[in-house]
Amino acid sequence: APHVGAIAARLEDEDGDVRSAACFALGELGAHAAPHAGAIAARLEDEDTDLRRAACTLLCKLGAHAAPHAGAIAVRLEDEDSNVRGTACVALSELGAHAAPHAGAIAVRLEDEDS
Repeated sequence: APHVGAIAARLEDEDGDVRSAACFALGELGAHAAPHAGAIAARLEDEDTDLRRAACTLLCKLGAHAAPHAGAIAVRLEDEDSNVRGTACVALSELGAHAAPHAGAIAVRLEDEDS
C-alpha cells in the first residue's frame, strides 16, 4: 500500500469531510494503517463527533498497534456524545491487557445506559 502515508496526511486536512474520508480509507487498509496510529489517535480530539467515533473504530481494528494510545481512547469514555463513548469502550476492550489501567472507567461506562 504505497500511498498510505499520503492518505494519513489527509487526517490533518482543514476540511472535515476530507479527514473523515481519510479515516475511512485507512480503516479499509487494515494493518497497513498501523504506522499511522498516532495520527489516527490525534483525531480522537477532532471537533467532528463522527470523526472521533471513526478514529476509535479504526484504532480498535489496529489492536495492539493502538496500545500506546489507550489513554487517549480512554479520554473518549467521557465524550459528550454517547456513540463516541460506546465506541471508545469497544476499542479499549480490543486492547486487552493494554487497557487494564482504564478498567475502572470502562466499568463505569458499561453502567451508562446511553453508551
